[in-house]
Amino acid sequence: MRKNRIQYLLISTMILMLVFACRTNKDTFFYRAYHGTTARFNIVFNGNESYKEGMEAINANKKDNYTTILPIYPKVEKNEALQQAAKWDRTIEKCSKAIKKHSMLIKGVERCKPIDDTYLLLGKAYYQRQDYSDALSVFNYIIHTHTNGNVWPDAHVWIAETELQLDRIENAEENLEIVRQHIANTKKDAYKQHWEATFAQLLIKQKEYEQASIYLTELLQHKWMKKDFKTRIHFILAQVQQISDNKTDAAVNYTKVLKRNPEYEMVFNATINLALCAKDIQPAREKLQKLFKDERNESYKDQIFYTLAQLDMAEEDTTAALNNLEASVFWSFNNKHQKALSSLELAELYFARGEYVNSQLYYDTLLANMPNNFPNFTAIQRRSEILKELVANLMVIQHQDSVQYLASLSETERDTYIDALIAAYKVKEDERLADEAEKIALMENVSKRRSNTNNRTGRTTWIFADQSQNRMAIQTFRKQWGNRTLSDYWFVNEIKMAFDMGNLQMANNTSNTNEDNDSTTNTKQTNNTPSSQLTPLNKNYYLQDMPQTPEDFVLSNESIANALYNSGFIYYDNLNDKPKSNAQLEKLLKRFPDHKLAAPTCFQLYSSYKSMNNEEKSAYYKNMCLTQFENTIYARIIADSNYYETIRQQENEAENYYVLVYDTFMNQHYQDALDLCNEGLNKYSNPELQSKMDYIKAICLGKLYNNDSLRNHLEFVIQRYPTSPIDTAATALLEALKQLNQTPQTPTTPQNPTNPTPKIQFTYNDKAFHFIMFIVDIKDIKINDLKNNIVDFNKEYYRREKFELANFYIDNTLQLVSVSKFANKEKAMEYYRLLLSDKKYMNPVNQNKQIKVYVISDANYTLYFQNKSIRADYDEFFSDNYLK
Repeated sequence: MRKNRIQYLLISTMILMLVFACRTNKDTFFYRAYHGTTARFNIVFNGNESYKEGMEAINANKKDNYTTILPIYPKVEKNEALQQAAKWDRTIEKCSKAIKKHSMLIKGVERCKPIDDTYLLLGKAYYQRQDYSDALSVFNYIIHTHTNGNVWPDAHVWIAETELQLDRIENAEENLEIVRQHIANTKKDAYKQHWEATFAQLLIKQKEYEQASIYLTELLQHKWMKKDFKTRIHFILAQVQQISDNKTDAAVNYTKVLKRNPEYEMVFNATINLALCAKDIQPAREKLQKLFKDERNESYKDQIFYTLAQLDMAEEDTTAALNNLEASVFWSFNNKHQKALSSLELAELYFARGEYVNSQLYYDTLLANMPNNFPNFTAIQRRSEILKELVANLMVIQHQDSVQYLASLSETERDTYIDALIAAYKVKEDERLADEAEKIALMENVSKRRSNTNNRTGRTTWIFADQSQNRMAIQTFRKQWGNRTLSDYWFVNEIKMAFDMGNLQMANNTSNTNEDNDSTTNTKQTNNTPSSQLTPLNKNYYLQDMPQTPEDFVLSNESIANALYNSGFIYYDNLNDKPKSNAQLEKLLKRFPDHKLAAPTCFQLYSSYKSMNNEEKSAYYKNMCLTQFENTIYARIIADSNYYETIRQQENEAENYYVLVYDTFMNQHYQDALDLCNEGLNKYSNPELQSKMDYIKAICLGKLYNNDSLRNHLEFVIQRYPTSPIDTAATALLEALKQLNQTPQTPTTPQNPTNPTPKIQFTYNDKAFHFIMFIVDIKDIKINDLKNNIVDFNKEYYRREKFELANFYIDNTLQLVSVSKFANKEKAMEYYRLLLSDKKYMNPVNQNKQIKVYVISDANYTLYFQNKSIRADYDEFFSDNYLK
């Protein structure tokens, strides 16, 4: 009995100790020891292990972009970061649990030592998940609340690193400077490394390369540093030195990288960069040529050709550089960054040479391969659009000249001419097929070698080694473009065959040819053979668009004149190429001196030559404007140096006059308003102001006289100003008069045009709540299976989120399945991109092209559900506002 009583007392005491030990408001050694030990070696330990697993996965799957300076800490796209969402979420859960159960925040001071480390780990998990706003909240909480701990300086560094990701440079620099002195005095080497690395990254982002090299050099002085990280720093330091034109030191660091035996991709890139740092170009070129013989470099041929092109440019051999850059583009299969970079250099080289057609081709290639974060994305896109418009006009000119030349020949001469074109086409086609056969053989050899390597290693990384993907790509290509042979820029090859017609014509006329004389393929038929079945081997292919009647020639000349005018202004306004602009416009004046565009063309030539300080030419076109086009606005502008100021004053006077009319009307002085309207209609010719004053006049007549006067003048307004806003307002008022069939109360204010039945349209609001929306035909997939897959997907990647899942019929067999709600467009698009890339749960959706997946705002979600007639419009709306 006594023994049982003792056991009971011991057990009771232990239970009481455990119960009271859970208290977090008592600042004693026992409580601090209990909560600190339990937090550090239980909950936080598990969270930290999960964090490490996530980081290992990220580092194992990272794909560095060696076309730019590497980031000091490897970064991945948001979608790839979310692939490890389960590990980040587990870390966040464990940290949150440890803080909730073991934090001893007493009188504003944290007494449980591991808690500030726990907060730091929590912020890092949010950072790696790329939830930067949450990460900043945690780091800021540390520096404001846990100043008695030892992690607050590193929290400042993490804030800086986060701000760098958000491109907030000043905020990052401020946080690094705040702790500069403290970091210098701390004994924690890891904190010093982190601060120096982040400050170096800041300087690289600011393009302060010489300063960055100082901090990178200091960073390398630390003894305790992971081997891979130290190798990476050596490589980045070499890149920074290379871009600063300190090639000697860069070569030293690239050599150190090679000695440290890193992964092969870094070995390869260090090798080719060493070649660029070499003082003697020829030995460097020979080393690069040897790289082609190594099977490991099959997937790096694009980079080798690109580096050879850089050596060519150093020797000012532009022709060789163009050839090597074209080879680089051709051999870029997996490396979109390299393909984009090589395409950009090609496009800019051709642009600098004034070869705008070729430049536009490579800008198109660049846009097709350019990552979203590529530098100067918007400017590149704009230049490509400009060149595309220019090339279209140049093609029109050459094409119409060619078909007019054909029409000018006798039938015998035409047959001889076309026979020569067909013979030239056959020669070029044979050369093209031989070239493509060689390319295909090269690619097949590469594929076989890659397959053999993969069979030995058990890995398949090259896209063409995956036969299923290869077949899918071929099917997709043929669906859009037809059954074509493999060819670089096949669409241009076809156009250029049509160009030959123009080139041969001009050769016969002994005139010079240049890239401005490119043309497009023919589209008009002259026989019963469908144009789609005609080829350059068929005589009728060249006769399709040949003008035959006087009306045809008028239309053809009009096309040429407009294209000359448009291309002239594109050269002048968009490309700042005044000589080519002047050449196009002078052609227009010479060929079509009586055209309606002659006057503005003459004025533009006067202005252009004046800006070029060519007094002779400027005076010539000034005199032409004043004599041949003396009654035009252009002559008046030249004659009156203050013409624009005069026009501006007249416009201001007219606007002020209308304000007086409107105020008089609003004050119900209808007779005075009517008199002012009559005076203004005679005095001012601005159509918009005239329409407004005529409408006010109609209402004044109704107020002063009767509805017949109102009705009659409304009919006059409708007839005089068709398709204008005033026409709409007058029509609506007139219709109201007819429907009432009685004397209506005339309006006291001019009515704005209205549309009684406006079309329902989707609206864009990226800040609104959003849904993920699946449109599914129940014949294609079982709804329950889809919902189960979505639930599993959410558990894997969004375990901390509480999404709502709903489904309902919107048609006989169509169901709408929705996932909600997301705080804004950005959050929904993150989910959408991860969903489309997921192969574990979402394969049934991603492989079924009949299932449509959208991101949609809450307002548009309601519209989509309620209005069947506009559902088809959402596809284009989604593409324009969410995918581009």
